[in-house]
Amino acid sequence: MLDKTIRAEVLQYINNHHLTQSQFSERANINSGSFSRLLNQNKPFSMNQLDSITRAMGMQEDHFYTRFVGECFTLTAPDWRRLRPFIIRCAEVKRLDCIRLILSNLLDNTAYGTLIFDVAEELFHNQYNEAAALLYEGVGVIEKYQHSERLALCRYRLFLLSLSDNLTQNLRAAILFEPYANRLVEADQLEALKHLAHVYVSLSKWHKVDELSEEMFRLASIQYKLSLHTNRKDSEDKQPVRPYYFYMLYARLLQTAVYEQYEDYQKALEYTLMYTDADQWIQDSSDEATTIIKQFNEFSKANQYLYQLLAGNLDILPDYIEHIASLPDEITHALCNIIKIANKFDINIDAILDRFQEHIPYRTYRSSFGEYNKPIKAEEYVSFLINLGKYQLQRKRTQGIDILLEGLELAGNIASDSNTIRCLTIFNQHRNWEDEEKQNKFNSLNNKMKLSL
Repeated sequence: MLDKTIRAEVLQYINNHHLTQSQFSERANINSGSFSRLLNQNKPFSMNQLDSITRAMGMQEDHFYTRFVGECFTLTAPDWRRLRPFIIRCAEVKRLDCIRLILSNLLDNTAYGTLIFDVAEELFHNQYNEAAALLYEGVGVIEKYQHSERLALCRYRLFLLSLSDNLTQNLRAAILFEPYANRLVEADQLEALKHLAHVYVSLSKWHKVDELSEEMFRLASIQYKLSLHTNRKDSEDKQPVRPYYFYMLYARLLQTAVYEQYEDYQKALEYTLMYTDADQWIQDSSDEATTIIKQFNEFSKANQYLYQLLAGNLDILPDYIEHIASLPDEITHALCNIIKIANKFDINIDAILDRFQEHIPYRTYRSSFGEYNKPIKAEEYVSFLINLGKYQLQRKRTQGIDILLEGLELAGNIASDSNTIRCLTIFNQHRNWEDEEKQNKFNSLNNKMKLSL
């Protein structure tokens, strides 16, 4: 059957069901004269004709798809007007194998680079991600020896499509994409730098976060100053996802996190002030600007509390607690900081944990800018569990073992090597518990982690 042409199978169906061509054409809702010509022509059907014929035969929608690809290249020269809608349909019904067959026949012809890219963009924006990734890879093959913006954009899309909860895979995707970032137009560069920085935040590679943030600030500052020139026709330029000043503020926010990790809290406080009261220099009275300024002021106030606490000013802890209590979406993040402070200064925070108990389970959270980056929040929650387990064990509470086991398992699930090592280190410091079931679970997880490290 697979060796038959589509026409041959259609004719066999007509004969087997004792139909005339006219009767079948009526069933397929195709003009009888047009259908007769279709059967006598030596060229592929159109997508609409193929759909109509397949329905009339009572076959599954993609029954002829593999043969259709073959006939598009053997019966005639490839016709993009026929291939384009077919690729889109294959994306919709997840026939990625057919898309691969088409690409294998086109990648030697550089003329198809632009055409394939345009379809990839359409599929990407319609969230047919697997099909879009195949097409972007195809464009990458066609243009691999060119230093084009289009190639860079393909690599950027592939980077975004590769991001997942697996931190190791995210690092691999970031390393592959980063050399192409500076070939993007400035509007795309800024968003790309943000996504790259997020990957390195989740991996605790703070020197990279600092480097990318500084570049983000530099680029955004230049573009923001240019955007203020009255003779610049901004409407002709591609605009970033957020206003340029957002990236300036966000870069400084990321750098406060860098200096927090370096335990240089004075420097972190200095950077915190750089995204405070931005209304004094942002020349934008839109609602979006108001929202951005308000959100960064909230970040600044919370972080000023935090860095004073980490520097040892514990007297302001009650004020910090009341401040974050008014910001429900920030409570979980604040708890992660509070547990670090508790372990650092050996203070009891049982009452605080009880008060905010409902915010301890891992969830996704939103700010004024949308949902927080999931890999970062997942890594943060794993770190929280490890710190919480340590906190409980330091108080001789066996529940700390259960918390550490949960943290160890989640660290393995997201491939967070740094947290896995931290967790195993704490476990090995507290191996003298008597619960055999927990001991066995730890040994099982421990062996599994050793294999993956």
